Amino acid sequence: MTLFTLLQSILMLVNGVAILNNDRFLEKYGWGYSQMHSTNSLKMSIIGAFHAATYFRAFLLPINAVIIIIKLLAG
Repeated sequence: MTLFTLLQSILMLVNGVAILNNDRFLEKYGWGYSQMHSTNSLKMSIIGAFHAATYFRAFLLPINAVIIIIKLLAG
């Protein structure tokens, strides 16, 4: 396992979190933005990370493009 493979795995995880819909998925299971003020600080941190990943979508597109080009050139 190389550092590049680890970075790809992290990128895929962030991609998966970024496409989660708050209203249809997260709120349904109790992980939506409305639960962000609960007393459980770990849960608040995870919900905050989900919320931050949705704003990270604009940066994910060029990062994904670069990774795809690198994979195509590497063979």
